[in-house]
Amino acid sequence: MLKNVPKEFNIQRIKRDASFKPSSTHSHPFHEIFYLVSGQCKVFIDHNIYTFNKGDIAIVPAGTLHKTDYTGKGIHERIVISFTEEQVHWLNNYAGDGVVEEFLSANDVFSIPDRRRDYAETLMNKLLFEKNNPDILSPAFISTSLSELLLFIIRCKKFEDNVVKEIDTNNQIMQEIATYIYNHYNEPLMLDDIAHQFNLSRSYLSKKFKASTGFGFKEYMINIRIKKACELLLGTNKTITEIAFECGFNDSNYFGDAFRRIKGVSPHKYRKNAETF
Repeated sequence: MLKNVPKEFNIQRIKRDASFKPSSTHSHPFHEIFYLVSGQCKVFIDHNIYTFNKGDIAIVPAGTLHKTDYTGKGIHERIVISFTEEQVHWLNNYAGDGVVEEFLSANDVFSIPDRRRDYAETLMNKLLFEKNNPDILSPAFISTSLSELLLFIIRCKKFEDNVVKEIDTNNQIMQEIATYIYNHYNEPLMLDDIAHQFNLSRSYLSKKFKASTGFGFKEYMINIRIKKACELLLGTNKTITEIAFECGFNDSNYFGDAFRRIKGVSPHKYRKNAETF
């Protein structure tokens, strides 16, 4: 009997050109490895903006807001791997307690050194083959190759020199504004006030922020607040009204509407059926 590839695992090799319209910024309940095989693209992760080139890699933890955009400089090709923490939790037995959890909880972006890219891409190609050509042994091959890739990335991050990926300096002000919103999400935040604080016009900030992050100003603020609300819904016993006010919403009904629009369910149902999300 053919054993199925785990439904929690997925891998895609995606090729896009500048004419492709990117999807909206999103998050999901699984971890993601994003690796740029060739070309260039712009990536927004949580509150950071990066320009990716060949060999750059990102670890996107579950629940992290992110979006890929295109620089208009020809075709780019990327590999995206999705998996759950449960699939690799056993690696702690070999790498040390908490090593995997610590690695998967950080928004890490860095470059794989030139001399090691063939090795990393060979592992990814193995995963692609097993996903697309499954047989009874494919789940075992996927588990071992994914584990080897993850261990390689952890080693690369810990021990290789000059692998830290710099934030996109061309969008430094928008980066600072996104970080400010991320850190002050529970305070009253108005576009006019932020524009004044950063010495920008209202219209310029609105247009540039959207172009740089993929979010409108208000859209990003609400998404960050909902992200924080999700953490409180699952991690505390606070009431939904208390959580709404703690996350910067001054109207619990508006909070409920915004939550349903972004998460697809009410805050109450999200808390009740946490394992589904």
